[in-house]
Amino acid sequence: MEFDYQEGPWVETDVSLVIQKPDLDGDFVSRSIPVPPTSLRSSPTAGDQRNGGAENGLWILTIHKRLPGGVGDQLVALLDEIEPHRSGIRLLVSQGYEISIRIFGFVGRGSTFALSPGLVGRVAGLGIPLAIAPHTSDR
Repeated sequence: MEFDYQEGPWVETDVSLVIQKPDLDGDFVSRSIPVPPTSLRSSPTAGDQRNGGAENGLWILTIHKRLPGGVGDQLVALLDEIEPHRSGIRLLVSQGYEISIRIFGFVGRGSTFALSPGLVGRVAGLGIPLAIAPHTSDR
């Protein structure tokens, strides 16, 4: 019996700060965290019946650039952008905004990534959740 198993990195990764709220005010979020978002979706208006008006507004800052250290370096780049605005993040949380850091990537059999304890500590210091979103391909 032949066993063919190899570990490898996640591919096509990105790391994002995701801010959402049913009545998201993009200007307020951008004043609280003065970094231009890579994606902004306003909350549906009361008269907007598409999707029942149930979607949250979204303010997203994504690091998609390929970096030598993979996911870890992408997370460092995101944290370097947002840590100076820690008080703005706290303000948004106090105003009912749901905030998280999301790591996304395509995974195959044996795909891995590692985050250093120091990096995990930096995320924990922000007081917001870290979500891991692997995507498997059926190809």
